[in-house]
Amino acid sequence: MARRLKKYVIPTTLGVLGSSILLSVPIFMYNGKTDNNTNSGYRYTVSEIKEKIYPVISEIEEKRPMKPFLEETVAKSKDYYRSDDEESVQSNSLMYYENTYMPSTGILYSSPEGFEIVASIDGDVKKIGEDNILGKYVVIEHDKGYKTMYYSLSEIAVQEGNSVLKGDIIGNSGQNKLGDSAEFNLLFETYHDGYLVDPEDFYNIDFNNVN
Repeated sequence: MARRLKKYVIPTTLGVLGSSILLSVPIFMYNGKTDNNTNSGYRYTVSEIKEKIYPVISEIEEKRPMKPFLEETVAKSKDYYRSDDEESVQSNSLMYYENTYMPSTGILYSSPEGFEIVASIDGDVKKIGEDNILGKYVVIEHDKGYKTMYYSLSEIAVQEGNSVLKGDIIGNSGQNKLGDSAEFNLLFETYHDGYLVDPEDFYNIDFNNVN
């Protein structure tokens, strides 16, 4: 006579088989490295994910002008004249020539030793000339309507039409009729759209962010 299975045997057996099948599914999907034809949500292996990680884009480096010299012996002897400065400050921003005081249109740099003049920022040499009072000069035009002028050069190392980069040598310091004849000088002027600006403000401009 065939023996009857007890009522609880069949459900228990089916439950064990069902659990084994469920546990084997994710293992199969992972070890199978997810074939491209698989419709599961697991699309990539670990190596594929690594290949799709994109590098973080670094910030754009600032592009600010530099002072038009490198030597540490150079010092500021005259400030740019501001009409709203206190009288004590304005006294150091006046030029004296033939019994007349004149407001300084730039910064006068001086040194007891000769020093090289460098381009403050990238640009194109627009003009080279000589002034009766300020001496030889170089005019460089830059992006966004900016222009720099370098006065009192004894020698000029560039020509009109040349393109220069920030820090390129454009000449050597010299003398003018406004500074101390015993020193080497550079009068540095900066303009924006034809108007004078304080060179100290010009040094703080980030040309990557100028409209």
